[in-house]
Amino acid sequence: MDTGVRRGDGWEWHSGLAVLAVVLLMTACAVPPRAASSAPAMELPAATPLDAGLPVNWWTSFADPQLTALVEEALNNNRDLARAAARIDQSRAALRLARAERQPSVNAAVSTGRQRVSENGSVPLGGVSPIGNDHRATVNVAYEVDLWSRLAREHDAARGELLATAYARDTLRTALAAQVVQSYATLQSLDAQYMLFERAVQAQRESLKLQHLRLDAGDIGELDIRQLEAELITNEAELPKLDRARGEAERALALVLGRTPRAVVEQGVPRATTPASVPTDVALPENLPSDLLQRRPDVQAAEARLQAAGARVDAARAAYFPSISLTAAFGRQSVELSRLTDGPSLIWSVVASLTQPIWNGGRLDAQTDLARARQREAELDYRDTVAVAFKEVRDALGARSETQQSLRNAIERERALSRAAQLTALRFNGGESSRLDLIEAERAALAAQAQMADARRAIAVAQADLYRVLGGGWEAPQGAE
Repeated sequence: MDTGVRRGDGWEWHSGLAVLAVVLLMTACAVPPRAASSAPAMELPAATPLDAGLPVNWWTSFADPQLTALVEEALNNNRDLARAAARIDQSRAALRLARAERQPSVNAAVSTGRQRVSENGSVPLGGVSPIGNDHRATVNVAYEVDLWSRLAREHDAARGELLATAYARDTLRTALAAQVVQSYATLQSLDAQYMLFERAVQAQRESLKLQHLRLDAGDIGELDIRQLEAELITNEAELPKLDRARGEAERALALVLGRTPRAVVEQGVPRATTPASVPTDVALPENLPSDLLQRRPDVQAAEARLQAAGARVDAARAAYFPSISLTAAFGRQSVELSRLTDGPSLIWSVVASLTQPIWNGGRLDAQTDLARARQREAELDYRDTVAVAFKEVRDALGARSETQQSLRNAIERERALSRAAQLTALRFNGGESSRLDLIEAERAALAAQAQMADARRAIAVAQADLYRVLGGGWEAPQGAE
């Protein structure tokens, strides 16, 4: 009798192993769904390679320590960048969760209970007490066989979404640095214009005092005084406008730097008194760079989102196929706690279950349609991102060329008008030009100086924007000089 029991136990154990072997064989023979979608083929414009490299911290090429410090402050404290880092942490946790779904789960369970069954129930007790105890201690294992690669595709999708969030952070980082450089250049331009008008107002005030003395002496008429007063009032009116614009730009930059509300309102933004030098020793492309799609993080983010969407489609398709789950338990059970560790208290079980969806109210169809629609959207987003990338680079190259020429023209114009004002002053002192001619000449020279300050701002803005649209810093190809 005992031998028969042992034979039966052995047969059951080998049956469980046979079930496991069959399941593993099916897993080995399973054909996974088609791979997730890659970037679609697109008709791209002709491009040339970019041989020169640029460091990741490209803003240091402006050779302004104060500007470098402000960019670093923004990269460390900007709240939008901090939010992007939080999104990366979320995606990283989602990837770990997807990876954990592919692993077996093991847990231990200990339970004890006492119950009473009915003495008039369907099963006669046969003199056995209706009150009994049940003590149990088991180790349970559960595992879903990824026969159709559903879990693998979910893992791939999570990985693609993590890459997309990381590339989005890089995109924001480059844009943030460019914004700081552009705001800094705007502040310096407003500073220069304010100082120009302030010096002009001070000189005109001193001149007006002298002219009042000449009026009292009868050397000049009232018309000269009134013309000087009108010009002084015009220039004085520019000072509060420039000061307001300078304050607004300063507070906007402080907000980008991630400063506290009090610091935004009360603290200024330190800056050099001379404009930051625009780098001229960095070789930049005259045409579209051929490796633009590999360098711009927003393009790489769009491609990663497209691949993730394709993996979601594969996972949704795999949900139509049967799912196989394996569960196992090993432990002890006894009605008496003191006998829980005895040999006869041993229990174990191995269960393999196969579930085939038959009817679920269209849930699987809806999930698949949803995944495919999101994939189509991601593909359109990718196409738009690529098109915008090439457009922005072409626009930025044109803007840099235009601002360089504008600065040259502004410098020549300022030199010519300043000389014209000097000559007009000489003619006025010689009695050959009127007071109004002198005022007009000085006004034109002052406007040219302000225009030159703004042209310096524009070229720094265009240069920073070009670095941004090219993807920030990059490495030169192997073998490049």
